[in-house]
Amino acid sequence: MQNQPMKDRPAPGQPRIDGRMIAIGLLLLVAALVFIPRLLDGGGDDDAATTRDDNDEVLDNTGSQPVSDASDLGRPVAAPSVDRDNCPVETTSEFDETDDIYVVAPDSDVVEGTSVFVRIYQDGTPVEDLPEIIADQDYENSCIAFVVEAVDGEFDPGQYEAEFYVNGNAAGSVTFEIN
Repeated sequence: MQNQPMKDRPAPGQPRIDGRMIAIGLLLLVAALVFIPRLLDGGGDDDAATTRDDNDEVLDNTGSQPVSDASDLGRPVAAPSVDRDNCPVETTSEFDETDDIYVVAPDSDVVEGTSVFVRIYQDGTPVEDLPEIIADQDYENSCIAFVVEAVDGEFDPGQYEAEFYVNGNAAGSVTFEIN
């Protein structure tokens, strides 16, 4: 009998490739294609990728479907004081030089993670950004209040504006005068 390799056996030192080996290889390839991109972008949360259109409407990650921005500030007001829920006790547009001034967005709905800050203008010139707050949960029908305090005990007389910013975008303002 002659020593000839059999058709179904690989030559010595060569791996045996069969249907099972091919199936395992394809399974590993598909798993790599699915999981590696998710690992590289921190989880691949497709809902987190949003953009805005020309009307400032939030769009989904495909850039076509409007998505609820879900944060809606009430019309800002100025007040000399707020209650325990940060809602204005009364509103006014005139203050004395030594008054603390509360600027409030009542009846506001914000979703967790929303950032809000207020920029103060005096006679049209920005003079101060109040500290940013970030919603630690979803809030409905809430009052978002900031206090504007006089530097060195009193304000300079003039026209003031408090402009609210939500996630970096202007969202409404209130004007007041200091005598």
